[in-house]
Amino acid sequence: MQKSLSSRFVIGVMSAVLALMMAFTLSAIAQEDDDGPNGETAAELLVDGMDAASDRAYDSARRLFQKLISAFPDSPEAARARRALSSLGSDGDTEEGRAAIRADEAERTAEYRHAFLISVGDRVFFAESSAELGGRALAIIEGQARWLKLRPNLTITVIGRSDDGGDRRSAQTLSKQRAEAVRDRLIAAGLDASRVDLRPTGNDDKVAVCSTSMCRAQNRNAEVFINDLRDQDPIRSSMQSSTTRPPRGLSGRPAETGQVAQ
Repeated sequence: MQKSLSSRFVIGVMSAVLALMMAFTLSAIAQEDDDGPNGETAAELLVDGMDAASDRAYDSARRLFQKLISAFPDSPEAARARRALSSLGSDGDTEEGRAAIRADEAERTAEYRHAFLISVGDRVFFAESSAELGGRALAIIEGQARWLKLRPNLTITVIGRSDDGGDRRSAQTLSKQRAEAVRDRLIAAGLDASRVDLRPTGNDDKVAVCSTSMCRAQNRNAEVFINDLRDQDPIRSSMQSSTTRPPRGLSGRPAETGQVAQ
């Protein structure tokens, strides 16, 4: 009887040890799925490969794409790496290759802009004739700075807007002060100043075209706009087609006429 109990105890201990070994093995496999051989993620390898291709460092680009495909064969990033890799000619400098790289950069830029909008919001609003940041605006900008610091490959343009009445010159001045207020707060929150451009637009880049004071308040804002990944010049705001798009609130979703994010 005692031998039987002892045997059962030994078997139980061995079973527990085997279960722990299996758990560690599965954990290691899961970790390999999340990270490459040197700890890189699929997204990081794709960005590095595209940057290398854009800089015409084609050998480095090929190595990075191949590493991505090998480490993450079933990922969406691997599919994009395969397309970019197949587009690189013998010397890498083909029109098809360049077009594929440009298309992928545009896709990645759009993804960054959407994620930024959904995660932290892309703009803050001001009181009439004021460039002072309120409490909610300060909290939003702090979140924007944290999000951008985690993505050091991105640069931004702060677009200031004004629809406060007055003449064209005063509107331009006020929009500049609003853009500067947001820029200065981003920098104070730790964002590198070299990553930030300014674009005051006065009252020429309206979010909403309307006459009531509540509706016009939507145009008193400053927007943090992510620049194209390879074109670092300030470009036209995402709200450039204000006559064909519905007005948007702070979240980027269409706002009802007269509704202003606070």
